Amino acid sequence: MKKADIRLILIVGVLCAALLIGRRFFQEDGASVVVQVDGEVYGTYSLNKDQTIQINDTNVLVIEDGEAYMSEASCPDGLCISQGRISANGMMIVCLPNRVVVQVIDEEDEEEDGVDSVAG
Repeated sequence: MKKADIRLILIVGVLCAALLIGRRFFQEDGASVVVQVDGEVYGTYSLNKDQTIQINDTNVLVIEDGEAYMSEASCPDGLCISQGRISANGMMIVCLPNRVVVQVIDEEDEEEDGVDSVAG
């Protein structure tokens, strides 16, 4: 390996670390999670209240300590369970086989009427 290769690797490593650290400091915590099933809103739940939500007969969403995670799913791969805990605005858990999407929103998103834009 040449010196230029080592420098490039170090520069890329430092940039990645800076992005991860910056993301952690500037990422805003969400207020609620919106659960959608088949593209329809199933429910909106506060991240401030510990609770367990049974989503149809397919998934179980747990909200604890301001974070949400999927504890159970009937899908064969279980990827939604391994996606971990979410709490920052915009983070998602997706269970494709069961068509379940859980997204963290902030207080401003809760008050909107759901229209992103108007095309004319």
